[in-house]
Amino acid sequence: MTGWKVLCAGLVFTAVSTVSAAGMATLAGRVDTSGAWVAVLLGTIAAGLTARGAMAPKQHLTLADTTLFIIFALVSLRAFLWIIYPQGNELRVLSPHNLGDMSLHLNLIQRWAHGGTFWPSNPFLAGAIFPYHPGMDLWNALLQVLGLPLYQGLRWTGLLGAAATAAALWRWGRGFTVAAFLFAGGFGALTLIQISGPDIMEAKTAWKNPFLTMLVTQRGLLYSLPAGLVLMTAWRAELGEPRSERQLPILAQAALYASMPLFNAPAFIFLSAVLLACAVSDWRHKMSGTFFATGMISAIPATWLVLMVTAGLTAPSALRFLPGWMQGDDGLGFWLWNFGAFLPLVVVVGVMVFRRGSGQPANRVFFSVGLATLLFSFLFALAPWPWDNTKLILWGYLTIMPLLWSELIHLWPQWARSVACLVLFASGGLSLAAGLDQRHGYKLADRAELAAVQASLRSMPINQRLAVAPSYEHPALLLGQPVVMGHDGHLFSQGLDYKNVHRRLDDLMSGRKNWREAARRLQVHYLFWGQRESEKWPDSPQPWKTSAPAVAKTSYGTLYLLTPCLLR
Repeated sequence: MTGWKVLCAGLVFTAVSTVSAAGMATLAGRVDTSGAWVAVLLGTIAAGLTARGAMAPKQHLTLADTTLFIIFALVSLRAFLWIIYPQGNELRVLSPHNLGDMSLHLNLIQRWAHGGTFWPSNPFLAGAIFPYHPGMDLWNALLQVLGLPLYQGLRWTGLLGAAATAAALWRWGRGFTVAAFLFAGGFGALTLIQISGPDIMEAKTAWKNPFLTMLVTQRGLLYSLPAGLVLMTAWRAELGEPRSERQLPILAQAALYASMPLFNAPAFIFLSAVLLACAVSDWRHKMSGTFFATGMISAIPATWLVLMVTAGLTAPSALRFLPGWMQGDDGLGFWLWNFGAFLPLVVVVGVMVFRRGSGQPANRVFFSVGLATLLFSFLFALAPWPWDNTKLILWGYLTIMPLLWSELIHLWPQWARSVACLVLFASGGLSLAAGLDQRHGYKLADRAELAAVQASLRSMPINQRLAVAPSYEHPALLLGQPVVMGHDGHLFSQGLDYKNVHRRLDDLMSGRKNWREAARRLQVHYLFWGQRESEKWPDSPQPWKTSAPAVAKTSYGTLYLLTPCLLR
């Protein structure tokens, strides 16, 4: 079986298994073992059919390609084997970018793997909707239900997702595009030569290394990035002249595309634009029907998933006009610091593509969509935090990279190509090396505390909400328990208004006169009081101690049942 067949079959297996699990969990109200096995069986059947129908022309690895794959493998092993790991009495993550995000992922995986309600109310904010795309977390919950331990599942998912990403990048744009992903960056990282460490450079950089800050931390990209690149590779071949054999069956294309909303919303938005542009170009030139059929087959499952992850289209929108993106007062220096020579070269490539008309019409279609994506991302903010635009910028960047090589740099003499690669990738290479070498782990949890709180929570139903201090590293959050209010960074990034909940939680935990009414309004029946709560509300009289039974008590904190107090 060829590498292309394995890649396509593996991605379709993940898509069909996860979406099937979501469908059965929606009907059953939870992820259960029988539903998990049925989902995996459906995924296996779909993968087998895909392997039979997928085909692509043979392409041979060069020495440069092999070198890049080795580098990709080494940095992936470093990043994902230490994605979360024990060190002494601490549970640690390798990357500081993962400190906040990891607690969100662990909560969802643990919650669903232990019978938590699906589709949930927001597990991080009482009374709120849950506008999120947790496909990869559902996938890991599925693996845990089937017997794979949590942390092993995270490591294997990361390694296999990274391998699929490397293979898909190579299929899309050969070694140059693999390098573009690994070593993305402007001239900012060159300052590492002059400063003491990467922290200053990181703080000033908006377009950070995508391997470190997106593939490792934005878990949905472990699926959506390789799946999206596979789709674009197949669609480019469909538009090519002369027309080649279909590289991916239409049903497999629909499975990958329709599943995108569950894994990564920006990827779905971008691929929808690509599919539309390809359909228009195909209608004008060949009318093969591939793109129309893919869209029609995907319509119902994709719509269902969009409605699910947007809470029936009620998710708050943060779309706004923000010309210059995160430029601020930095002017031209911002763009050179972050993107270096890439943006000027994009202009040159655009002239070459449209003047030559080469690759008709595929090159013009993909360049147009890639450029439009970049321009949109530099003019409009998609989320409350402008940095989230990088999740869309990445797609525009990777779409144009193969054209930057084939239509421009590849035509230059060898020495000029080497200089171009050095200018484009040296800074990003320094950033990648510094990111993996300088970060020796960051504490996420105390293992003894985690074990003690886990024992306490056995006295509490998995779907009951818990009042705790809002902190990303709170053990209750890491163990899958829904909380009244979680880390405010998560809530802000989802565009949720948490002021009222925060005020009522403060009334409750401060033990004010209206604490019972606050608990009723929050519909919370359990309260945990430990070190974090004592530090946040040091003056609280804790009035529930005299009227609420302590259902579990350890040296790390006490779990109270508030229900008797609320009946008064």
